[in-house]
Amino acid sequence: MPKVDVLIIGAGVTGAGIARDLSMRGASVMLLDRGDFCSGASGSNHGMLHSGARYAVKDPESAKECASEANILRKIAPAFIEDTGGLFVSLPEDDFGFAEKFKRGCNNAGVDTREVDVAEAREMEPSLSSDMVRAFWVDDGSIDPFGLTLGNIEDARSMGAKVRNYCEVVGIDVDDYTIDAVRFKDQRTGTVESVTPGVVLNAAGAWSPGIAAMVGQKLPLRIDKGTLVVLNGRLCKMLVNRLRPPADGDIVVPSHSSTIIGTTSNGVSSADGNIPTESEVTFLLRETAKVIPGIANARAVRAYCGVRPLIPAGGGGRSASRNFRIIDHASTGVYNLVSVIGGKLTTYRLMAEKISDLACEKINNRNRCRTAKETISEMPTIDPVPGIHDLALLRMAKKNGSEYQNVLEQCVSLPRGKEEVCTCERVLRGEIQYHLRKGDVRNASDLVKRTRVGMGYCQGGFCTLGIISAAMGVYKTAPIEYIESFLNERNKGISSILVGEQLRQEMFKAHLLRSVYGIREESR
Repeated sequence: MPKVDVLIIGAGVTGAGIARDLSMRGASVMLLDRGDFCSGASGSNHGMLHSGARYAVKDPESAKECASEANILRKIAPAFIEDTGGLFVSLPEDDFGFAEKFKRGCNNAGVDTREVDVAEAREMEPSLSSDMVRAFWVDDGSIDPFGLTLGNIEDARSMGAKVRNYCEVVGIDVDDYTIDAVRFKDQRTGTVESVTPGVVLNAAGAWSPGIAAMVGQKLPLRIDKGTLVVLNGRLCKMLVNRLRPPADGDIVVPSHSSTIIGTTSNGVSSADGNIPTESEVTFLLRETAKVIPGIANARAVRAYCGVRPLIPAGGGGRSASRNFRIIDHASTGVYNLVSVIGGKLTTYRLMAEKISDLACEKINNRNRCRTAKETISEMPTIDPVPGIHDLALLRMAKKNGSEYQNVLEQCVSLPRGKEEVCTCERVLRGEIQYHLRKGDVRNASDLVKRTRVGMGYCQGGFCTLGIISAAMGVYKTAPIEYIESFLNERNKGISSILVGEQLRQEMFKAHLLRSVYGIREESR
C-alpha cells in the first residue's frame, strides 16, 4: 500500500492551496476529490476579491484578513485577478448612519477606502443610479476561482503532488486512535485503491461532516445556500456593493465577458440537490437594478447556487460568521485527522497555511510556509499570433496562466487549432483539445471550468456541435453522451431564468438538437 505524508480530501481552492503549500515544504502529498476540481463552493461564488470592506463593521477580524490576503493574491496570482476597484453606494432608502460606521470600521481594520462625492462616483462608474446619495471607493476586484484553483493544482503537481479528481473516499480504517488506511474508488475505472497517510486533512467543504463521520467524529456545520445570476455582457466597470449591512442582492461583479449579481443566504439541510429558484432570480434582478438600473433590461443567461460550509456560531443567514476554523480531532479520539470549515475565497491561502502548519507539526516537518511570496502564475507575455484574434489570446492567457504557452502551441500546431469553437467566449479548438488530452476532463462540463466554452450569451446553443467536433478529434468517436451531460448541466442553470422570448428560443434550440442531431436533453 502506498504511503504519503499527507492525504487531503476535497480539491476546492483550499484543498488545492494546502497541496501546494505542503509540496513546497517537501511533504509527500495526495489530493483527492469525488468530482471535478473546484466543484463545490469554490466554483459557485461571485469571484470577488474582497478588500475587507464588506466585513469592516460586523467582523473586523475577517476584514483585516481579507485586506492582507487580497494584497498577497495580487502578487502571487496576477494572471487570475482583475483590479476593477470597487464602490460602496447607498440609496435614499438605506440607513444613512451606516456610512459612518462603515468609514470607522474600515479605518480600524486597515481597509483602504476613501469617500467620493456622488458626481465623482458616477464618473468612475457611469452605470450607477442617479438616486445614489453617498459613495466610498474600496480596493475590491474580481478573481477567477477556476484559474486560481487549477493554478494551485498544477504548481503542486510540478513539485510531485499526486492530484486526482473523480476519486471518492469510500472507507477509512482506524487502529489505535490513528487512521492507518484510506480507501477510495476511482470513478473512471471502478477500482478501489488504498493509501496509508501520515495525516488526513478534511477540506471537503459542505461535505466535511460526512468524511468526519466515517471515523465516528461529529463535525457541526451550518450549510448556507447562496444563489447568483449571470447577466450577458459587462454592465459595469467596477465591482459595486450596496452601502448597508450585508444583505441579499447587494453585490454586482464584472467578470470576464459577463456580470454576476448576488447573492442570497439561506440555511439548507443538505449540501446536495440545491438549485436556484425563480423567486430568488426575480428578487436578485429587482434588488440589484436599484443600484444599476441597466440590470432591469439585461438578459439573464444563467443562474447557479453554491453551499457555504459555515461555522455554526453567530446565528444563521447573514448573521453567521464568515471566518474559518481548524478542528484537530486528536482531542476527540483520532490523532491524525484535521478538518477545516468556513472561510472565503479571498482567504483560502491563509487557511491553507494554518492547516498546513498543524499538519507539519504532526509529521515533524519543520519547513516554513512560502506561499505568500512565491508566485503561482505571472500574467503571461502576449505577442500577436497570425490567425488568432488579440482578445482570444488575452482570454486564453487569463484562463490558463502559466500553461498559456503550452495551450497556444496546441492552437498553432494543430491543423484546425485556431478555429473559434465558442464565439461568445473566443474559445479555440486547440484550447479545447489541449485540456481534453490532459486527462482530468471527464465530460464537457469539466471543459467549461478550464476554457469557459459555453459560458457566454448563447449558453452552448451555438457551440455544442463545435465541442463535439473538437472532442472527435481526440476521441475519434462522436461523444453524444458527453454532450448530453453537458447540456443537462447547463439546463440546471437556465431553467430558473426562462420566460417570454428566452423560453421560446430555448424550446426551439432543444427541438433542433433533438430532431436534427439526435441529442436528447432532460426535460426542463
